[in-house]
Amino acid sequence: MNARGIQWKGFDLDASNRTLSTALPDDVSFVPLTAEPEGQVVRILRGVTKAEVTVIDPSAHMEQTILRAFRMVRFPQMAAAAQARATVMVYPIDEISDMDDIARTVDALGDTVDWIVVRNLARVPTTRFYERSALEKQLGHLGAARLDIPPLLTDTRNYLRTQEAKLGRAFSPSQALSDPTLELDLGHQMILEDWLGEFFSRLDQIASHLLPTASLERIPVPKPVVPPSIIHRRGSSINLGNGDE
Repeated sequence: MNARGIQWKGFDLDASNRTLSTALPDDVSFVPLTAEPEGQVVRILRGVTKAEVTVIDPSAHMEQTILRAFRMVRFPQMAAAAQARATVMVYPIDEISDMDDIARTVDALGDTVDWIVVRNLARVPTTRFYERSALEKQLGHLGAARLDIPPLLTDTRNYLRTQEAKLGRAFSPSQALSDPTLELDLGHQMILEDWLGEFFSRLDQIASHLLPTASLERIPVPKPVVPPSIIHRRGSSINLGNGDE
């Protein structure tokens, strides 16, 4: 969103990690949960008109708290009055309890929100519990978009983690490329640039699930994939006649 000029505000509710607020302290506020976490979520929901996009990063297994907050403010009616709509990102994993959490959330919210199914093969190589399941079919009927996070070379990923450990803080991939004080190795920088370009391209393709309609004109039109016009035959560029004379 920063790269596309979208005005946004984030709220990090994940006290165990605080990754989002640590990496983007200017855009994201850390919200320590109290004895009434539903009230804190309600306050965030009531302020969604203050930015083009509001991002909530919850902790694991917090879906019931958020669903109770949605019910308290009658979210579908509140969102309609504010000309807003929520997008819920789900991360299938081969764990029964996690998949049950996702299924209950989908049943509860249905078509009152937009859905994005996120796949990260580097972290979750298989999603057998999700593929060809009733849940996959249900999300398909609800018009869910799919986001496959491109794999980043393991050596580069480990290098970035080492840099974070040295600094004692997290940083985003965009920051890694734009902040000269990080002094990235040139090879890893080039690999990260290619990866980030591919990732942004995939986000642009599902921008209608992530951004307000009025903001979509700022998103670059994805370049069409042009198939090669020449079919390359095996060995066609090699002189196989040398040595016959």
